[in-house]
Amino acid sequence: MTRFLLFAVSLTLAAAAAQDQELFPPGVLLLSRIQRHIREELAHLPNVSCLETLQREHQAPGAKVRPLDTVRLEVLSNGSHEVYAAPGERKFSEGHPVRYIGSGLIGDGFFGLYLKEVLVNGVASYEYKGETEIGGRTAARYDFRIPLNLSGHHIQLPEGSGTVGMHGSFWADPKTYDVVRLEMDADSFPPALPLTDAATVINYAPTSLGAEHVVLLPVSGDYSMTKFTGEFDHNHMEFTHCRLFGAQSKISFGDVGVPSDEPARFGASSNDDTLRPLPPGLQITVRLNSRISAGDAVGTLIEGTVAGDVPTKGQVVIASGSRVRGRIRRLERYSDPVPNYVVAIEFTEVESGGIRYRFFADLVELDTSGGVSQTLSREGPTSQVSTSIRQPQPMPSIFDTQTRTSVERFTLPDLPGVAVFFVRRTKLDIPPAFRTVWKTRTLVP
Repeated sequence: MTRFLLFAVSLTLAAAAAQDQELFPPGVLLLSRIQRHIREELAHLPNVSCLETLQREHQAPGAKVRPLDTVRLEVLSNGSHEVYAAPGERKFSEGHPVRYIGSGLIGDGFFGLYLKEVLVNGVASYEYKGETEIGGRTAARYDFRIPLNLSGHHIQLPEGSGTVGMHGSFWADPKTYDVVRLEMDADSFPPALPLTDAATVINYAPTSLGAEHVVLLPVSGDYSMTKFTGEFDHNHMEFTHCRLFGAQSKISFGDVGVPSDEPARFGASSNDDTLRPLPPGLQITVRLNSRISAGDAVGTLIEGTVAGDVPTKGQVVIASGSRVRGRIRRLERYSDPVPNYVVAIEFTEVESGGIRYRFFADLVELDTSGGVSQTLSREGPTSQVSTSIRQPQPMPSIFDTQTRTSVERFTLPDLPGVAVFFVRRTKLDIPPAFRTVWKTRTLVP
């Protein structure tokens, strides 16, 4: 009788699920779950501090796009507000981050404000576009539109300002309901705003900040604007070294929507365990403590061990065997130009003698066994041009004049504390003791 009742219950649940699928158009129930999940994520997002690295490009009217500069900022956010500081400082200030660069294009709102506007505020309309593949993983795509009269997106330039409408797409994991990518294009520009285009792209990933905190955070993004004059600006952003800003920190962001030149105020019970900086120029060899495979999730915490004492001025500052902590930053599978994985492991801190140091260093060397390399090459005829891989950027082709073939090389961006590389294999297996060598640097670009 018990088995019969259980079987009857399962049939009833299956019938209810099938009925729900018939009553609602495709993607409606999934959208509702994604919205609820994002609402809960933003409501419970703790105070998180990240290092934002911006690579800025500028194109004058009629000229070529040229690199402008690299800017680094500390960003502190709780999902609703963002405050900023120079790298390594503890004094965070409200206001737009443009105050730290003097001039040029810079954006904000990447830690939840855009997600809130698109998925939480109830001002957008949606169209389900089915499932697609991003980085070798299945994601559900939705197109959205926010009309001008309901939009809260405001753009301010020296030449003018105004509120704009928005349209675009987002992709979400149908199992975890995490948004993995958000693309937005501004529209309905007012006459006072001299723009023909303004586009934003943000890539998100679940990030482990400790045993009890796994939160959805931005990992990278792009922001670009084109003016009536033909002037073009582009920012590429990477967010690294993300951590909880003190378990007992109290932050006052001031009144919502009211700009302020005063710094964000921290309560007397603030317990920010700021990581100490390491002297520049130290060489640190790190070996992984565990295996990394294709089944691991982005954001998973990882640990390594320092292999060999790290001396400075005749003293050992980091002892051999010290623990290095970090996370998996990227893990993507591609089939073009050859079957490969793009992997990024990010180290954020090292602990030695009971002291925690910030792991801010450039990658010098890594193991190249098992198909690991920092470039990916493909040979082909001189007429062949690859446009299929968006993340790794191709370097100029090197031509062999005798055989009339070209070698196209793909590279990946360098970030402090991040080892990003290709694994040219159909199955990913990075073994324990995988070795990386680093050289510490200052926080100043």
